[in-house]
Amino acid sequence: MPFFTGEHETAIGAKRRLAINSALREEQDPEDGEQFYLVLGPDKHLWLYPDGYYRKLASRMKRSLLPSRQVHKMSLFFAMARLLKPDSQGRVVLPEKSLQRAGLDKVEMVTLLGKGDHIEIWPTDEWEQVIDEAMPNYGEMLYEAADLLDGEMADDT
Repeated sequence: MPFFTGEHETAIGAKRRLAINSALREEQDPEDGEQFYLVLGPDKHLWLYPDGYYRKLASRMKRSLLPSRQVHKMSLFFAMARLLKPDSQGRVVLPEKSLQRAGLDKVEMVTLLGKGDHIEIWPTDEWEQVIDEAMPNYGEMLYEAADLLDGEMADDT
């Protein structure tokens, strides 16, 4: 399973090229794939999944000859996904439609966020606003997370 971390500022180039930071590329396990699937996340930010890992996740979804409402809803998720092939410098070309849907078509500076199994692409000013709002309670958030982990570890014993 991939494990991406950190925040990395970069620019979307004039030809819609995005350089995926080398620190993030180094965290990518070749077993999870070397290309990326670009999907629109529930928060309307673009998410990048290693292609092999994305295929594993997708294959876990139930298939049926008869369509269900849930499968029908998920078909939009697959229809909007795009396979991106990084060049030798780790750059990918972002589709114009994806940029528009995420509200990034007029944004130049973005921050790539390692979010565990995927990378999220946020407008840098929006990400900085989230950080500014979260910092006053950061210590308390860490204590709450530690309490949850302690509770989970106690359940495992």
